Amino acid sequence: MITRKLGAWLNLAVRFGLHVLTRMPLRPFRRGRDLLRFSETVGGEGYVPLDPDAREAFPRYMNCVHCGLCAIACESLHAAPASAWDEAWTFVAGASRSLDRAQLVAHELSACASAPEAERVCPMGIPIGHMAATIRRLR
Repeated sequence: MITRKLGAWLNLAVRFGLHVLTRMPLRPFRRGRDLLRFSETVGGEGYVPLDPDAREAFPRYMNCVHCGLCAIACESLHAAPASAWDEAWTFVAGASRSLDRAQLVAHELSACASAPEAERVCPMGIPIGHMAATIRRLR
């Protein structure tokens, strides 16, 4: 067991050393080929680059404490019975964090995800409407 761990750490150290000594110094001369290769690899999985505005706001999306106040404030939930997936906090806490599934999430967005009253009562200040717009744009 110890020899396998030691071998794994040694392999990691060698690969990292090769990367630092050969790949990093040559990166300016590769003219964006590394970025292109990365984009082609992850693009097929549904990951797309975020625009600067969404990239800056994304860490705030992760501050949801699942209090449910946004669901209580959403008027459209009071008018008709709905499933738990129609509540804004389920969108904020779950599916919105799966950027590779933006097409599925955007298809199922409820009115509460864009309701200004849901965002107004959020104690964590999560920009729920901005998050919903970002998911729709990524679709």
